[in-house]
Amino acid sequence: MDIKMRRSNWKTKVVVVIAFILSVVAGVVAAIFTPDIWKGLVGFGTFAVVLLVLVFILVKVLHIGRD
Repeated sequence: MDIKMRRSNWKTKVVVVIAFILSVVAGVVAAIFTPDIWKGLVGFGTFAVVLLVLVFILVKVLHIGRD
């Protein structure tokens, strides 16, 4: 019986959690400074863009989370 160990991608999970928290903060801050009618759109848009950019930079550019 051949036992293989699974790869633990804990570094990638930590990067995603950190990026998620920072993007939520950025979305809330952006929503605070926008007019009432645009709060939801700006907050969610900022959240999504910041999350994608942070994950891309941390994983692809800085190679954090790769074994």
